[in-house]
Amino acid sequence: NALSITQQLRGVKFVWKESQQPAIGLIAQEVEKVEALFVEELDGKKTVAYANIVALLIEAIKEQQVQIDMLKVQISELKGNQ
Repeated sequence: NALSITQQLRGVKFVWKESQQPAIGLIAQEVEKVEALFVEELDGKKTVAYANIVALLIEAIKEQQVQIDMLKVQISELKGNQ
């Protein structure tokens, strides 16, 4: 169910409080609600463990590819019936 988990994550654009630098990523508190393994806590601050999310994304892509392959077969069958 990697695809289902991935769909629950929300990419955001934000500004770091300390540096005022704009960034794009995930909010640790939101990610933690989906899967605690994707969040680390350092010095009392929660951070996203992006390395852990990579494996999830790889599996989600594989799930999508299975769906794509099935749809290709269905399209091919439909074209053959015309």
